[in-house]
Amino acid sequence: MNTTWEPERFANLNRQLGECLELTAESPKVEELKQKLEELKPELASLLEYPAKNAQHRTALEKGTPTINGEQYKVSTDFVAEATKLSDFLEVDEDLAAALVHKAVGYEKRFELAAGESAVLLYFSEREAKLESLRTLFAGGASTGVDEGVRTVLEQHASEILSSTLKASSSMFPERVLAAINMLQGRQTRVSAVLSGPSAEVPYQREVVEFVKTRIGEERKQLAMLLFVIMRDYQLNSGELLAVVAWLRSASVSDAATLRLAAGLLVALGTDEGSEQAEAAALDKVSHLVRDSAFLVR
Repeated sequence: MNTTWEPERFANLNRQLGECLELTAESPKVEELKQKLEELKPELASLLEYPAKNAQHRTALEKGTPTINGEQYKVSTDFVAEATKLSDFLEVDEDLAAALVHKAVGYEKRFELAAGESAVLLYFSEREAKLESLRTLFAGGASTGVDEGVRTVLEQHASEILSSTLKASSSMFPERVLAAINMLQGRQTRVSAVLSGPSAEVPYQREVVEFVKTRIGEERKQLAMLLFVIMRDYQLNSGELLAVVAWLRSASVSDAATLRLAAGLLVALGTDEGSEQAEAAALDKVSHLVRDSAFLVR
């Protein structure tokens, strides 16, 4: 899995997507968007999956010779400490952590934070932009308000992502969204445990760690809304819909993702015309049902 990292790749992609929604297919910007989507499609399909910690890369980092964006560097002991701490906190590959710290140095003054803490902010900012890009892509690919040629481009890439599988898993994209929602719940629990533990074991300023906990919760909502858009605008097969049903059967009524996924399932199973009206009606119908635990186990 890719351990390179550059700031604002997905923030820029989301801006490109937003611009092209207002253009026609003849615009050179649409061709640029096609190339960018093709380049970033594997990472979009992987959602929030990043390379895990790696013993070989940890050894190289501890020796002060990490590989950063494909190039070996000789780094200081302070850099090693920051990258190691970041790898442990984010639960990511050491080379990726080193790349984040390396790039974050240029953001220290802007954020008024040390490189490690700046790297945390940059990392979660790009995750947010990736999820926003996916939602814009899927919604744009089904919107009648977008130029037909542009819509075709977006729908093609959205459909390819929707039907994609990853080497490590044969599950389809909607099932990977559900898995990511569950994974983040566990991650949020671990961050909460850090915050409730001894102060000496909190790796960064408390405000930064609190930010991470909050962002993980927001990412779960983003993923649920992404799947809502997919269920509303695209045809899922029975296995994918049953996966949503299975998730809801074991969901908590207080989980922020529950309302969004329940509404999406109602829209997917409904026959109403007009996606905006269907979304509003489904949210209204389900708002009281999700407070009844019996609804989720029927």
